[in-house]
Amino acid sequence: MRFGQISIIVSAFALTSCGGQFEHPDTSSIDAQITVRPFYRDLFSPSDATLDAKIARMDSLYGTFFTDFCEYGLRIGRPTDSLFSQSLNTFLTLPENAEVLPVCDSVYAQLSIDDQLTDAFRCIEYYMPHLPVPQVYCHFSGFSQKIIVDSTFISFGIEHYLGSQCRFYQYLEVPLYARHTKSAEYIVSDIVKGWYYANCPDVSEKDDILSAMIYQAKILYATKASMPSLDLTKLFGFTEKQLEWCEKAEADMWAYLAENKLLYSTDQLVRNKLVRDAPFTQYFGQDSPGRAVLYCAFSIVCDYMRQHPETTMPELFAMADAQKILVEARYRP
Repeated sequence: MRFGQISIIVSAFALTSCGGQFEHPDTSSIDAQITVRPFYRDLFSPSDATLDAKIARMDSLYGTFFTDFCEYGLRIGRPTDSLFSQSLNTFLTLPENAEVLPVCDSVYAQLSIDDQLTDAFRCIEYYMPHLPVPQVYCHFSGFSQKIIVDSTFISFGIEHYLGSQCRFYQYLEVPLYARHTKSAEYIVSDIVKGWYYANCPDVSEKDDILSAMIYQAKILYATKASMPSLDLTKLFGFTEKQLEWCEKAEADMWAYLAENKLLYSTDQLVRNKLVRDAPFTQYFGQDSPGRAVLYCAFSIVCDYMRQHPETTMPELFAMADAQKILVEARYRP
């Protein structure tokens, strides 16, 4: 099968028909309120206090998050380390940061995501009641860590959402295909995905491509269930044109995977070509988006949950047999 000369038939059961599967649950009795805390503003706020006093204040205000941000976000160690103050001062006084921060402030000032996050985490609490409701922070790490997550908090790097045309992404040579998701409209869904990735690890019993596809599709399904109105382009990180390509090519993608015996391959190179972010999926041609196979995988998980409406979200994530999900989904692209 050659995708350059593909003959496309749109299935009557295209993924867009799955919209009715994602209805907003009744979360009126769930007490969860999210208020984003602007950690980066406190960190960079000018002050007459000494650096040691600022460190003590940040530790008092943010505790574990401040420590984790410095150790894993900035990789400058912990506040108790001997060279910590010097390393933190170097970061805070970088001329490059002084250029970027005003743009971050401008974007942050226009953010209004507390209500969206509150609604999403009430839905998460509805589907996954064992998970805590996290504190949400906004950080700046010099274009390093996009999402930082632990058991009680999650933080997003504001510098990763300055708009696809932001000059800094050009200076940093961020690939063109990756820039369209660098806008504020992706923050909430990235936070929700990050929380699910951190709290729902991959338990697949096999290390094949099908298992990798299904695990990522579980994350997509849970994200969509928690944000029922989320547009599929934002869910997948596709452009409208890329989503349309997937809708039309779904059956042909699936046939290609089956005919070339790729679903049960454990070849890491092949796996990366199919499920890692990329400008396009090598096997399907340059009109396809990277990770296009996740469109098929998401359809499979949707079909499985439609066939088994009694399955809870924790039970879905606990299923280790991707083949069982595929068979019982009765997937027919």
